[in-house]
Amino acid sequence: MRKRVATTFILLLVGVSFSFSQEIPGSIFGDLQQNLPGEGTVRIYQDSTVSNLMERYILHSAQNPGMNGYRIRIFFALGKQARKQSEDLKSDFLLKYPGIPVYQSFNNPYWKISVGDFRSRESAQKFYHQLLSDYPKAFLVNEWINFPTLQ
Repeated sequence: MRKRVATTFILLLVGVSFSFSQEIPGSIFGDLQQNLPGEGTVRIYQDSTVSNLMERYILHSAQNPGMNGYRIRIFFALGKQARKQSEDLKSDFLLKYPGIPVYQSFNNPYWKISVGDFRSRESAQKFYHQLLSDYPKAFLVNEWINFPTLQ
């Protein structure tokens, strides 16, 4: 995924520098090239393939909001009692750490509880060390996280 995104941006840069394109109304490239009174003019020269790739990337990003980041897995189990245990642990966590997002999931046959939406490994590790006394089996996981709230 990262390789594809990087390739898209490289193609965009190369396309802006060396290729030719027509304005595409309703796209980001068309919006950038609008002539508005009293403002400067932007002209983008690129291959239509680059425009199409960028538009597809924008649509894909809108359908899957979020980013790569880290969460802390505090529960990972299977068995007859795993669902009940995960629900109890989730309730317990919400009481101890209000305001921290909790995610309960089931990937057959495992029940999982992950907490937090951390952009960097360092920020996840800080919170991880706080959790160790209450959740000694916790560990960091690299996951697709929700965008952090703006403050």
